[in-house]
Amino acid sequence: MPASLRLKTVRDPYGEAELVAVPRLRPDWAVIHVPEADARGNARIYGTPFWDRLMARAARRVLVTAERILPSEELARQPELTAIPELFVEAVVHAPRGAWPGSCYPHYSVDYPAVEAYLAMAGDPNGLGAHLDAEPPGSAGVPPAPGRAGRPRSQAVVPSPC
Repeated sequence: MPASLRLKTVRDPYGEAELVAVPRLRPDWAVIHVPEADARGNARIYGTPFWDRLMARAARRVLVTAERILPSEELARQPELTAIPELFVEAVVHAPRGAWPGSCYPHYSVDYPAVEAYLAMAGDPNGLGAHLDAEPPGSAGVPPAPGRAGRPRSQAVVPSPC
């Protein structure tokens, strides 16, 4: 094992095997897109949250992007649906279609043709710019970001009061 990985071996407490221990991940930031959040940073994830809950707790700071910003009172009616509580969140951004070309259940599924198109252009030095200029399906009516013809502008950045 390369020393740069900082991996260590430990004895299996239930047997004789030697196991590899991996140090914890502690990213500086986690950017997590959710279907709904309030301005305070409470966020709901419908469907399977995958790693989002864990990353929100592992990262030093969290930026939540959301399809919809709801009043805090609405989220408070069903607090059990809050997957990421405000105490972990640094800021909230209203970013419709913000997970595109990925998915955001229940709003939209993975856009596989867009993923394939991105992968096809990824080797081109101008490929990322072309991808960022592409208009996500369903973003009609969302004003573009300054200097970006097709990408929708995030509607608000709200610092969390925590």
